[in-house]
Amino acid sequence: MTHTVSLCPLCHEHPYPLPKLPYYAYCSDCKLAWLWRFPKAIYGDNYYTGASNVASRLFTPIATLLYRLRSAYVGLGKKKLWIDVGAGDGQFLKTVNAHQKVGVEISPSGRVLMKQAGLKTMTDKQFLRLKNLQADVISFWHVLEHMENPWDYLRAAQKHLTHSGTLIIGVPNVDCLEYRLFGQRWFHSPQFHLWQFTPRAIFLLLKQTGFTIKSIDYWSIEHHLPCLLQSCINATAGSDAVLHRFIKRGHTSGFTKKDLFWSLFWVTLGMPIVILLWVVGALTHKSGTVVIVARPRV
Repeated sequence: MTHTVSLCPLCHEHPYPLPKLPYYAYCSDCKLAWLWRFPKAIYGDNYYTGASNVASRLFTPIATLLYRLRSAYVGLGKKKLWIDVGAGDGQFLKTVNAHQKVGVEISPSGRVLMKQAGLKTMTDKQFLRLKNLQADVISFWHVLEHMENPWDYLRAAQKHLTHSGTLIIGVPNVDCLEYRLFGQRWFHSPQFHLWQFTPRAIFLLLKQTGFTIKSIDYWSIEHHLPCLLQSCINATAGSDAVLHRFIKRGHTSGFTKKDLFWSLFWVTLGMPIVILLWVVGALTHKSGTVVIVARPRV
């Protein structure tokens, strides 16, 4: 089941195909991109229950450290209520410093795993329907690009935050150096991303949903740097997200000798090039991902 979005949802202008990614519509005015046809998202009962492989278990300490860096966007003080939208299996939410932690998740298997870990959960419909939850922090980590209507979720978040609460959003940035260099080999170009945002599009989206942007981070050690590394591997090996699949729980696909060679090259001899691209992208505000911190507009 699919549906189409023929006009820009932000400014109602007619779009045209996005260069290098023609399956996306693109508005040149607000710089928002979206799939011409939205596929129906399906999250089965076993979506988050795949077995962990050796690589994913070895990566766990690094992932925990990166999760701690996420919390730094709102300071180190303990919060009363932190809501993570699109919480998955709750691995990030378990690390946040808050008295109450609530994971909003569409996947039943994700909610089961969070409950087993002692976390409170709610469905996406509950999050949209309930009012005034008085959260100190609501986070969307690489979730908005997967939602059919991110406007609804942001309006709900605006109502659920306290007056001094904080919204954190991490999203890919299609107005980036990586997209220009790698096109369809850019790590964030897959067609399960319904939307491709830019800083300007996010600014307009947040303005329309009652927020004021406090800061935009273009550096993101967690997402910008490793995703740039993966884009370099994609472009040279001709594969799709080799490293990402290697450490992902439940992964079963094999890897070719070419995958192994180029992965080893980019994490060793090619790493200075990756770091240079990372620095240039961040300094010019053309990074592959951005982290936005916003507050409810009074």
